[in-house]
Amino acid sequence: MLRPIYLQPGDKVALISPSGIATKEQLDAACSLLTSWELEPVPGQHVLSEHGRLAGTDEERLQDLQTALDAEDTRAIWCMAGDYGMLRIVEEADYSKFQGNPKWVIGMNDITVLHSKLHSLGIESLHAFMPSGSPRFTPEVASQLRNFLFGIISSYAVPAHPYNRPGIAEAEMIGGMLQWVHNLHDTCIERNTRGTILFIEDPSNDLYEIDKSVKCMKYAGKFQHLAGLIVGEFGQDAAPEFKEEVYSLIHNAVEDYTYPVCFGLPAGHVRNNFPLILGANVELVVHTKGAELRFP
Repeated sequence: MLRPIYLQPGDKVALISPSGIATKEQLDAACSLLTSWELEPVPGQHVLSEHGRLAGTDEERLQDLQTALDAEDTRAIWCMAGDYGMLRIVEEADYSKFQGNPKWVIGMNDITVLHSKLHSLGIESLHAFMPSGSPRFTPEVASQLRNFLFGIISSYAVPAHPYNRPGIAEAEMIGGMLQWVHNLHDTCIERNTRGTILFIEDPSNDLYEIDKSVKCMKYAGKFQHLAGLIVGEFGQDAAPEFKEEVYSLIHNAVEDYTYPVCFGLPAGHVRNNFPLILGANVELVVHTKGAELRFP
C-alpha cells in the first residue's frame, strides 16, 4: 500500500460533505481546529448543501469530491459527515490524478465505502472522527489525529479482555463500520478479507442488526481466512452491557478459528475514537495482559 505524504504547516486540507449533511457550526469548528494546527482549511463549494437527507445532489457531492481528489496543492481530504451518500458517487469519481498524487482521506461511518475503494487502488487512508461528531471527541483524540497527519505515529496498548485470543499477526489492516463492510460483500468496491487483519466497529444500538451483519459475514466466509481480528467500539452512547452483548456474539462467530483476536480497541462512534491507518501493514500482538497494535 502507498502511504500519502505526511502534512506540514501551511498545507491545505479540503473539507467536503460527500454523504450526510453538515452544519455551519461544524464547519466553523473544523476550520478553527485545522487553523490551530497551522493548516489551511479549504471548504468545498457544496459543503453545506442539503438535498433531502444528503449533503446536496449526487452531482454536487461528486463535484466537491472530484475537486478535492484532483487538487494538486491539497494534502488531505476531511469528510464532514457520514450517514449515507458515498455509495451513490464512489464509482462515478475519477481517481487517476489522485493515484499519481495521493493525499490523506479522513472519515468513518459510510466513508468506509471510500476507504475500501482507495484500498483497492493500493492507497492507505485514515479511519478517524469527523467534524459532525463535534464536540463528542476528546482533546486527546484530536491531538492524536493531528499527530498521525504530521507523521507522529503511535502504537496502541489495549487492556486485556476475556474474549481476546492470544497470538501475533502482521498483515494489512482493513475494515471500518461493520454494516458497510458487510454491505460491500461481493461488490466491485469490496476489499477481500483473506489474509488481512480486519477492524470492525459500529454505531448501531440495535443488537439484532449487528447480529445480522455478523452472521452474514460469517456465512460468507469473511471471518474464516483472516490473519487477525480487531473489534472496536459498538453502540453510540450505549450502556456497557450492550457492548458486551455485541462482543459475545462476535466471539461466538469466530471461536472456531485460531488467529489472534483483540476486543476493545478505542476506535468507533464514541468520544475516545482514536485514528487508525487503514490499508497499512500493521502488527497485532495479543497476550494475556492485553494487546498492542503497532504501525510502521
